[in-house]
Amino acid sequence: MSVAVDSNNINSISLENMTDSVETMYPLVEPAMNELVSQIVQNQSTDNISYANTSQYTSKVLLDAIDNTLSKAKNSKYLAVTCEVF
Repeated sequence: MSVAVDSNNINSISLENMTDSVETMYPLVEPAMNELVSQIVQNQSTDNISYANTSQYTSKVLLDAIDNTLSKAKNSKYLAVTCEVF
């Protein structure tokens, strides 16, 4: 997972290097991620994010990873931070 931030904004969040096997084994990851990212970038926060019941566990794992990566970015001098998820 990669997060790009500047001093005031969450600019982008993306999954990096997703292999075909991960996509096949976890088909909800990409759609859940897209849904979460659009809300997070719009709200500039991971608070009060909604997700479908059908992807609640996937979304919770992704949100934890996003929060972890954002925390690292907040404490970093870099504008982009990467965190391994899978």
